[in-house]
Amino acid sequence: MTDALYVAATGMRAHQTQVDTIANNVANVNTVGFRREAVTFSSVMAALQSSATDPLGDSLRANLQSRGAGAIASLQLSTNGGELKQTLQTLDVAIEGRGFFEVLLPDGAPAYTRAGALTLNSDGLLANAAGLPLSGRVAIPADAANLRIAANGLVVGDVGGRTEVEIGNIEIAAFANPAGLESIGENLYRTTVASGEMQLGTPGDSGMGTLRQGYLESSNVQLVDELVSLMLAQRGFEMNSKIVQAADQMLGITNALYRS
Repeated sequence: MTDALYVAATGMRAHQTQVDTIANNVANVNTVGFRREAVTFSSVMAALQSSATDPLGDSLRANLQSRGAGAIASLQLSTNGGELKQTLQTLDVAIEGRGFFEVLLPDGAPAYTRAGALTLNSDGLLANAAGLPLSGRVAIPADAANLRIAANGLVVGDVGGRTEVEIGNIEIAAFANPAGLESIGENLYRTTVASGEMQLGTPGDSGMGTLRQGYLESSNVQLVDELVSLMLAQRGFEMNSKIVQAADQMLGITNALYRS
């Protein structure tokens, strides 16, 4: 019965994580470029069977306790694109298809985002809304006008009285398994072993998406789907809580028999 308590506790914690993930998705339904996350579960009993013959000699109960943190296999990003909405703003850029913008964190490490609401930071570089520069470090001259961003990432504008001056190039990053990226907050993601190697390239090449100036990508969260998932997660939590109650009642009966 003690084992049943640990297994049920594992399920309750896992479903609590699922509820928290769904809540985060719903909270970001209006966040530009947000990719919803989904919880994937692992089989607790299969893991226990493999660990029951652990050469270290750990007991089955100890293995159950170690898995009390939740039977969560991973959090995976949805690879579905959001709707592109026209804004007519010069520095709003959406990726149509596969890929992410690569930005540089304050410590120089790369991070990735689908949010294309670009700005100019204090150094005159194209940056995301938080001021993190694109890895290509595209510097926009102070006197630049009529900026145009082509589908292949080429940035041109009128500079110093000259027209169609090439200013720089916006590259995008692609991954073999973008669902394996890890969220680090602020609508940013970083690579993991599951995501595979990053490939930085020109939009439109090698199956990468293209850029659309004057558009932003909406969140790909579907409220109806999230509400259905929330109801299922709540029912899963309730079922595991009933297992805890049943195990507690059986332990109580056993204890009463022992006393008598």
